[in-house]
Amino acid sequence: MTAGAPTQGTTAGTPAAGPGAGRDLLRRALSLVAPLAGLAVVLVLAAITTPGFYSGGVLRLVLFQVGLIGVTAIGQTLVLLVGGIDLSIGAVVGLTTVILAEYTQGDDDRLLGAVLLALGAGAVVGLVNGLLVVRRQVPAFVATFATFVLVQGVITAWTRGAPSGDIPGGLGGLGTGRWLGVPVPTWVFLAVAVVTGVVLSRTGLGRRLYATGANARATALSGVRTGWIVVGCFVAAALLAVLAGLINAGYIGYVDARLSRSLDLNSVAAAVIGGIALTGGRGRIGQTVAGVVLLAVLLAWLRQLGAGAGAQLVVSGAVILLAVWLQSSGWTVRSPRRNKQRDGVR
Repeated sequence: MTAGAPTQGTTAGTPAAGPGAGRDLLRRALSLVAPLAGLAVVLVLAAITTPGFYSGGVLRLVLFQVGLIGVTAIGQTLVLLVGGIDLSIGAVVGLTTVILAEYTQGDDDRLLGAVLLALGAGAVVGLVNGLLVVRRQVPAFVATFATFVLVQGVITAWTRGAPSGDIPGGLGGLGTGRWLGVPVPTWVFLAVAVVTGVVLSRTGLGRRLYATGANARATALSGVRTGWIVVGCFVAAALLAVLAGLINAGYIGYVDARLSRSLDLNSVAAAVIGGIALTGGRGRIGQTVAGVVLLAVLLAWLRQLGAGAGAQLVVSGAVILLAVWLQSSGWTVRSPRRNKQRDGVR
């Protein structure tokens, strides 16, 4: 028998039958069910402790949060899948609102130019992050934290730490509009999630992305340009942060950098709660969607209880720690690529 070949009685990419296969099936079931079970628990607790939680206004706020957090969480998921993390997302969201306000001065006629300028700025931030990680071998945490500090400094210098500026009214529909009674940001998030999910699960690019996250060195030796894939994920995350910035600006109508600072943590929390592995190469967009909904409902419930921003950060951090502990215990979904590598198939 050739070393590394599948054992007799198994097929490529299919785990051998037995206790190991049963454990994998149980892990998959638990990782898929856990976010939904957590959501059910939160909904029941919200019904008991805050009956007003199910009012139309609160539900619309939850759906808006799903859209805003969700768009950033999709970008964060792409970075996590290649083994990185992006701490500059919230800063890019804030930078987008600053560019919109400064360039347009509230004039709808200049909105298109401002959007293009914001997309260009976001792409530059993502490119810098990616090149620092790939070319200079800077850990993603350090690289993206550095860009966060730089961009946040620019925002603070412009706003002087206070709400300011004027966002064109033409952007309001993206933040406050509704379609079929559902906030537009929710539809935007669902569209982004579907497109990203199809790319990851149905295309060669998606397979190369998973392979890069699972084993970058082996994937590079097979001829895949893993560096460009990593850079591309950071750029995509930054561009999605710009989209979230447009949504946020359309919703609040002015510049307030404080409102976007929590999106770094929330985007990571939503992805990790859903089951995206911090080590890369494992997870699906559907899991991120479940994590986004759970986090949005949890944060809305805390606000209804009167919890401040500090308490919300504590809960988000605790949820991330719990999710990481569960992942380190092995209760995660393996990607098809990981299953093939485990079974000796490359």
